[in-house]
Amino acid sequence: MQTMFDRLQRWSWLRGLLMILIGAWILIAPRQVYRSFIWIVAAVLIIAAIPKLIDGFSARKASGTYGTSLFTGGFYLLLALMVPVIVRPLMSLGPLLLGIVLMIYGVNKILSARNRQQFVNVSVWPTVIYGVVLLIMGFIMALNPFRTVMMVFSFFGGLLVVMGILQLFTRPRA
Repeated sequence: MQTMFDRLQRWSWLRGLLMILIGAWILIAPRQVYRSFIWIVAAVLIIAAIPKLIDGFSARKASGTYGTSLFTGGFYLLLALMVPVIVRPLMSLGPLLLGIVLMIYGVNKILSARNRQQFVNVSVWPTVIYGVVLLIMGFIMALNPFRTVMMVFSFFGGLLVVMGILQLFTRPRA
């Protein structure tokens, strides 16, 4: 176990460098990375389908029945064809739903600010401002969910760059 831990520490500079490169790529061209990721997933599914299909047709010749391999291979192929079509709407659905939830929560905060006031000398304005900010953020997310996804994706790229830099500077010296 200690050998594996030492090996991981020894290669931390490479891991940090990869994090910086991938994060910079995401920051510079998030849409290109997104499209590339979709096609990589589709290609992996097609590659996984090929041996299953071959196994299914071989089983048909040997025993006369297809078995589950042909079904699994066909399912992988169908999924590979559907990935480019369904991923974008599914990715947009997340921020849309989150935006609606934020809007409801923001309205709830605004309406209940006076009721939740515990002391007379404590202002309700911070809670109202917080509710308005939540309402605006939710509206933006619900109005343009795909751009929100790209913004979060870009934020993730920036986070990867920072993590990679920290990995390079905080790695143990051997």
